[in-house]
Amino acid sequence: MKILTIVFAALLSASTLYAQESFTVPQLTPEQEKEVLYNHVYAYFAAGLSMAKEKGVSPEAYGKYIGEQFQVFWDPEAGFPFFVNQIMFILQGVNPYSEMEIKEQNAKMIRFTMSNMNMLFKQGPAYGITYNEFLACSDGLMKAVANHMKANFSYKDTDGLYEVTLTAQ
Repeated sequence: MKILTIVFAALLSASTLYAQESFTVPQLTPEQEKEVLYNHVYAYFAAGLSMAKEKGVSPEAYGKYIGEQFQVFWDPEAGFPFFVNQIMFILQGVNPYSEMEIKEQNAKMIRFTMSNMNMLFKQGPAYGITYNEFLACSDGLMKAVANHMKANFSYKDTDGLYEVTLTAQ
């Protein structure tokens, strides 16, 4: 009887192991890659902001802190055109569902809009933050980097249409 039980247990174990599904490396489409990146960028940003809020730090102050940390990657000697091109590249990459349109520009100023900036927040707060807190934190971050780059940053938002103005100091 013991041998029969051992044989049965061995067969059951072997069949269970043999029946397990094998894993494969996922193959993401470019659209899926953008979606993963978009969600992770917002999640990390929002998680940090949520923690800062819990510790009594305002969204603006937390954004300024992030911007100050980023300053080591920005060379003020690269000039205003470099700053503008990098900011536009980063903002377009952060929200791939937005359409960017330049409204006005000259050698010392650019104004552009981005649509759908509030997309993640249309159902309400996301990752524990509101859209206005997201904007306030972004404002603190962008102003810190802009000031370091000898530029000014300002924005206005109308129902998710995000208008950015960058000017050289």
